[in-house]
Amino acid sequence: MRTGRISLLIDSPLRDLLVALRAVPAEARKHVTAHTRKSAEPIWIEETRDRAATRLQQRALVNTARVGVATRNIYLRSGAVGQLSSGTPASVVAFPAEFGANPEKQIEQRSRKGKPYKRRLGNTFGSPRRGGNVVYPAARESIPRIASVAIQSAYRALLDAFDGGK
Repeated sequence: MRTGRISLLIDSPLRDLLVALRAVPAEARKHVTAHTRKSAEPIWIEETRDRAATRLQQRALVNTARVGVATRNIYLRSGAVGQLSSGTPASVVAFPAEFGANPEKQIEQRSRKGKPYKRRLGNTFGSPRRGGNVVYPAARESIPRIASVAIQSAYRALLDAFDGGK
């Protein structure tokens, strides 16, 4: 649930582009990854923000949305870093915030005095949904846009490298 992955090795023109990028100087490759990340992160945050329906989804999934760019892959992350205002790590509530939870599930808690008791989970996380609520639909919509940005920045770096490294 934490990461979505764009692999540019699937299609042969994209694979050819990556092979060509290997011949480019390291400085140009560094520019490609930096520019791709800078352009992809707003797309990813915008897509997740548009799908968050509750404050919990906003805090646990949207506020923790990050993009990682490597030489061969682009990683779309959400729900892995940071914590909520209560001090709970976002990673603890990310899965139920994305996929929902059964409101009738019994959970054990302790009172302030330390006495254990059971209560129902309630509708905090919403009803279960197999396809996800925020991250997975956002990934389906943003992957083509982010891949396009990655290809454009790679072509630009190749042209600059062949022109003399402006």
